Amino acid sequence: SSHFWSLRALRRVPPVVLHMARGRGAVALRALLPILGTSPALLQLRARVLGGLPPAAGAAGRGTLSTLLRHPALRQRQGLRTLSRQVAEVAEPVPLDEETVKLHKAYHDRTIDFTMENYEWVNRKAYATDETLTEEEQLAVWRAAKARNHRWPKLDPRDLHDVDLGSRPQRFCNAPDHVALGDPTDHVFVINLMRRPTKLRRVLRQLHTFGISAMVVDAIDGDSFTSQQEVADVGAFTLPNYCGHKNTLPHLTTGQLGCFMSHFTIWHYMVENNIPSALILEDDFDLQDDFVRRLGENLEEARGEDWNLMYLGRSPTEPDPRRASHHLVEPGYTLWTVAYIFRLEAAKALVEQQVQRRLAPLDHYFSVAMGKGLGGHWNENALEWSMHIPQVLKGLAMTPPLVMPYAGSMFLSDTAMFRNGTKFVVDLPETGDTDMPLPGGGPHEAEWRAAKGLNDM
Repeated sequence: SSHFWSLRALRRVPPVVLHMARGRGAVALRALLPILGTSPALLQLRARVLGGLPPAAGAAGRGTLSTLLRHPALRQRQGLRTLSRQVAEVAEPVPLDEETVKLHKAYHDRTIDFTMENYEWVNRKAYATDETLTEEEQLAVWRAAKARNHRWPKLDPRDLHDVDLGSRPQRFCNAPDHVALGDPTDHVFVINLMRRPTKLRRVLRQLHTFGISAMVVDAIDGDSFTSQQEVADVGAFTLPNYCGHKNTLPHLTTGQLGCFMSHFTIWHYMVENNIPSALILEDDFDLQDDFVRRLGENLEEARGEDWNLMYLGRSPTEPDPRRASHHLVEPGYTLWTVAYIFRLEAAKALVEQQVQRRLAPLDHYFSVAMGKGLGGHWNENALEWSMHIPQVLKGLAMTPPLVMPYAGSMFLSDTAMFRNGTKFVVDLPETGDTDMPLPGGGPHEAEWRAAKGLNDM
C-alpha cells in the first residue's frame, strides 16, 4: 500500500533536500511540496508533521512549527479546516492527536535516516528481489509463485504456515463478549511474498516479542504473471478503463495487483471457514508499545459502533469526519493496509460482489468502498470508481495507530516504490506464458518514466 509523506517525498528529492527536511526548515518543505502535492488541507497536515513553511506563508514567522501555526491559513491547531468541496459535509474535522503526529514524524525521520545510511542501495533501485537469495533460489521461488497463482483465490495447506508461540487459544480483549466486539482471537494472518525472506525474519521476531501466534500466508506475487491472459484466467480484472489519479502511478502495477489478490484470498478463506473477525497484517508492520493490551481496550471502546473494517495503522490524506471515542475515529480518505481487522460481514460483502473483477490499489479501494473522498480532493477519479466499487465497508480507525510500517520497509514494498522491474499490468503481453520472469520496460512504463524524468533509473 501507498506511503503518505515519505514515499512521495523520497522518489525524486535530492539528498541535500532530505538533509534539510531533517532540520524541518521552511526551505526544505517548499522543496518537497511540488512532489507531495499542494491541496490546502494536506499542506496543513504536512506542515504539522514536517514543521516547515508553505510558500503562501511568506517570510514572516519562518522557522518553527509554533510560528508557522500563527499564519492565518494554518491557525486552527485543533483541527484541519474544511478547505475543499469533498469534505464540505464535515462541519468540524477531527484533529490528528499529538501522538499520531509524533508517530508519523518519527517514521518520516527514520525513513530519511535509513535512506541516507543506505543511499547507494536505494539509488540503484534494485530492491525488486531479496539479495540474500541466490539467482537459483530466486528463480525457484518465482516458479513456486506461479504455481501458487493457479490455486487462487483458495488457500490450502501449502499456502499457510503456522507460527504457534503457545498463546492459543488467543484473545486480545478481556471483555466477556470479546468475539462480538471484533477480537480476532486465533485468526491473525500475515501476508508475505516467498521472495522476501528478510521481511519474514523480521515478522517472526515481532510476533515472538509480543507473544502473538499467527498464520503466515504466501502472497500472490503479481510479478509472476507474464501475460494479461494469465491474469484473466485466474479471474482477476482491473476496474473498467482504470487509470491512476494525480497521487498514484498512472496504471495498476503487477505489485498492486498481487497485493489486492493476496488480501482477497484471506477474505475468501474467512467466508469459507466462517471466521467472525481476522487481524490482517502486511509483512512491513511494526507493532507499537503495549500492542496487545491497547488493542483489546480499543475494541471495548468500539462497543455500540457499527463497523466491519478497523484500521490499526493508516496514513490519513483527508480530515476524519467524526471521533467515535477517545481512541477511535471514523476515517476520511485513508492510505495503507499495513494492519486492519476485517469482520466476516465485510469479507462476505466483497466476496459476494466479486470485487476481484474490478481491482484497484487496495488502500484506495477501501476508501472508496467506505464512501470517502468522492469529491475528488485526493483522488479525482474516486466518484467514477465508486460506480464499480460497492460502498459496503463501515470503517473505524484506531488513533493513535497501534501499527506503523518499519523504517526502510518502503524500499522492499512491491506496491509503494517504483523500482527496477516494476511493470504495469497494461504493459503485459496479451497472451503467452513463460517460465522466466518478464523484465520491466513496457511502453506505458517508458512513457511515464520520460514524463517524470526517471529514464536514468
